[in-house]
Amino acid sequence: DMCRYKDVRSELKKYIQKTFAILSLLFLLMLHIVTASAIGVNDFTFTHLGMEHGLRSQRVYSLCQTDDGAVWCVTKCGVSRYNGVAVKNYSLDKDVVHHNLAGWSSRFVHTDDGRIYVCDISGRIFVYNEMQDRFDVVVNIASLFSHDVLLNDVLKIGDSFWLAMREGVYVFRAGQLTAVKKGVFANCIIKVPDDGFLFGTKQGVMKLGARQLSQHRYQLEKYLPYYVESGYYDTVYKRLWLGTFDRGLVLVDKKGTSVISSLPHNPIRSIVPYDRHTMLVGIDGYGVYQTSRTMVETVPGILFNANEGINRVLHGNGIYALLVDTYGNIVIGSYSGGIDIARPVGSTVAVYQHQRNNMQSLLNDHVNCVMQWSNDHLLMGTDDGISSLVPSTGQWMHRTRGMVVLSLCRTPDNRLLAATYGNGVWEVDANGATRQVYSVSNGTLKDDHVYALLYDRQNHLWMGCLDGPLTEKTPTGYRYYDVDNVQTMALMPDGRIIVGTIRGLKLVTPGDPKVTELVYFSSDRTKVNRYVLDVYIHQNRDIYIATDGGGVYIYNMETRSCRQITKTNGLPSNTVTSITMDKTRRLWLGTDQGLSFIYPSRPEEVINVNYCYGLEREYIRGAAVNLSDGNILFGSISGAVIVNPHRVQKLNYTAKLKFLGAGCSDADSPLFNEQVYKMLREGRLWLGYGQRTFELYFECINLRNQYDIAYQYKLGHNEWSSLTEQQYIRFVNLEPGKHKLMLRAVSKTSRIVLDERQLVITISRPWWNSWWMWCVYISLVLLLFYAAWRFYDLHTRYMRLIVNKINESDGDDHNVPLPGETRHVSTDVAPMCSNSNISSATSHGVNKSETDVDTDVNLNSAFVDAVTGILLEHISDADFTIDSLCSEMAMSRTLFYVKLKSYTGKSPQEFIRVVRLERAAMLLRSGRQVGDVAVMVGFDNAKYFSTVFKKYFGTSPSKYK
Repeated sequence: DMCRYKDVRSELKKYIQKTFAILSLLFLLMLHIVTASAIGVNDFTFTHLGMEHGLRSQRVYSLCQTDDGAVWCVTKCGVSRYNGVAVKNYSLDKDVVHHNLAGWSSRFVHTDDGRIYVCDISGRIFVYNEMQDRFDVVVNIASLFSHDVLLNDVLKIGDSFWLAMREGVYVFRAGQLTAVKKGVFANCIIKVPDDGFLFGTKQGVMKLGARQLSQHRYQLEKYLPYYVESGYYDTVYKRLWLGTFDRGLVLVDKKGTSVISSLPHNPIRSIVPYDRHTMLVGIDGYGVYQTSRTMVETVPGILFNANEGINRVLHGNGIYALLVDTYGNIVIGSYSGGIDIARPVGSTVAVYQHQRNNMQSLLNDHVNCVMQWSNDHLLMGTDDGISSLVPSTGQWMHRTRGMVVLSLCRTPDNRLLAATYGNGVWEVDANGATRQVYSVSNGTLKDDHVYALLYDRQNHLWMGCLDGPLTEKTPTGYRYYDVDNVQTMALMPDGRIIVGTIRGLKLVTPGDPKVTELVYFSSDRTKVNRYVLDVYIHQNRDIYIATDGGGVYIYNMETRSCRQITKTNGLPSNTVTSITMDKTRRLWLGTDQGLSFIYPSRPEEVINVNYCYGLEREYIRGAAVNLSDGNILFGSISGAVIVNPHRVQKLNYTAKLKFLGAGCSDADSPLFNEQVYKMLREGRLWLGYGQRTFELYFECINLRNQYDIAYQYKLGHNEWSSLTEQQYIRFVNLEPGKHKLMLRAVSKTSRIVLDERQLVITISRPWWNSWWMWCVYISLVLLLFYAAWRFYDLHTRYMRLIVNKINESDGDDHNVPLPGETRHVSTDVAPMCSNSNISSATSHGVNKSETDVDTDVNLNSAFVDAVTGILLEHISDADFTIDSLCSEMAMSRTLFYVKLKSYTGKSPQEFIRVVRLERAAMLLRSGRQVGDVAVMVGFDNAKYFSTVFKKYFGTSPSKYK
């Protein structure tokens, strides 16, 4: 029994071992299948960057991505930077001779300091100067040789540059070039963590161990006998991947070396991991291949190429560089095709569009209706017939060419009906044969412009037309209902047909010719939109009505109440073209400006999802269908798009906003660029008055959702600007002083602020308005006041001397009052007769004796009497001037002015006018006419005389008495 027990136990043990082995094998096989088919063309959407987008050359050699999310590439003509919106190009040193040996020019340097280095094949190494936004030469290897060199790859560790060259392997440190291995043609350098470096050469793979590096003993050892072009060390699985020149892939791990020779035997230029399961391989001339990252036995398969077939998504097969960026995009650089970007589908599963001269594509981009015929068969009605697609094979077929197909419908016996614009209804059988079944010509329709098809519960076919009655086909014949301009139809819970027209909703009961209107609005029809484009009935209770301009009306059949959803609730547009529900019970609304969804429980909260790649487009009336896999197929005027609703949520991405620089008249100055660089990082910008017209540059990068990012700004307390996609602001003649600029990046679809930055801009005052110039101005004003005072003082002294001189010449020892003093003689009353008696006013405020006063008055009166007598003799002479009067008095004009002003307080001109006016007053009192008096007192113009007279006497001459 004991022996039998041992035998049974042994057999059981063997059985368990065999079972475990079989299960392990099955598990590995399943893992192999899963990983081998992890990704495919249908898992990506594609965009292209070429010369039409700003690249200077479509010959791309190397790719890298910086921490800000921008993608950099080295091309034949220099370096380019792509931030999701625009391409910026940089030229390397103008003195560099760009070789083109074997199609290789420049490439990015592997470095550990986060900066961007570029090595040129001619032997120069450049570094990106972020402060000056340019590339500067840091090392010139060619200058250390007496002949031309070929620099193929560079690895920078600390302050050392490791060089893979045609001349061998070298290290450059502290200005010294040291030969590590001469006589080998080195192509690439691979850093193996904790185990030194590997150098791929034509003579094989050579190794420099970590111990040798630490001891500075540079002795290369032969490692593998393969001509290696590229390499990658997988730190996750501790495996070395080597791309050979003509032997395929070589894998090295703890178990040994394996060769994957099933790949094309062309140079492998790039090896990068895509995820934890998939490795991407770029092969020169063959495109991008994928293989398992975990299983050596996996057979690599083609992923992308430029050849005919389902994998044809690239613009060139000469793959030189691969990059998987931080957003999960695959960036592919080729020798002739520029850059192709493969974006994981995420929410957008596929986009189908027409490709010119390619029958294996959508026939026409205007997709009017969509339908799923089977699990792997999609139908799309276009302006040029029906295009059918088998997604698993990528095979396209086309039917009813030349017809505008508006609606598709499956018959009860599994045939396809197509409603056309102007050609009636056509039938397509399983073999693809087509025939016209309903039309005006065969007497079944009243109009051949058929917009909608529908089968009711009794399997009766309903056909809605543009300019003819609604037609019902029954087993016994046809019925016609007075409903035209049909846009859509739906089946009501009670079996009635609800018909959407351009004049509202119509209710039709099969067999009943009476048509009623479903009034889903208030009594005032002018306040509602009745142009119905689509109808969806939810839970046999709510009717969702999509209109052309009125948004969506939600009519409750139980309460007969209605609600309206418009742009104010978040709709991209009030023209809603289609409504459908996904498996998560969300209603999707297609509009002429993009896509959105709502929850039936809270329909007023509309979520705009145009931020998702490919969703912002103009959707077609009723062109939406739920697919069996849970996705939704939409038709638009720019092709068809499949949306994965499970991956579409409210805004779910982030992006950082940053200032890049400023541009003005001094933008090319290195000092200016350095100052701006430092100031922007401190949140401030100081500019001179002459620089107040300038441009401020900024960016916010998210390469998956770049098309959704827009910008707003405001200065000070002003309003926010409108949304713009421009990544710069231009300021013109900004006022001097401090200005607070607020800038933010915003989602165009949801208006959510992604990031916000503040910048204090200071514009200095002009030199003529600066504080020191104001000091100069004040000093000049004070100087002018001082000069005026000095001039007045000197003038007063001068006039005093003149008066004294006059007094001396007249024998007068008394002080004559100066101009401006209070003591003067007033002659406000002119002589009244020929004896020239002038009334003189007494002086005020002068402390003199009565005798002195009498003497002064006598002297003054004699002078004034003489002047008055001369004036009266020439009173009627209008040409008698001051110069004439001075001549009569035998005095100079200056002396006469000073003396008359001193005695009378009036200037000669004023004195003459007073004498003339006083004489005129006397003549007027004697009864003379105004015109005659004016001539008699020396006025040629009677009107002017009246004006002067009224100003002096306060009344006109005609009223003077």
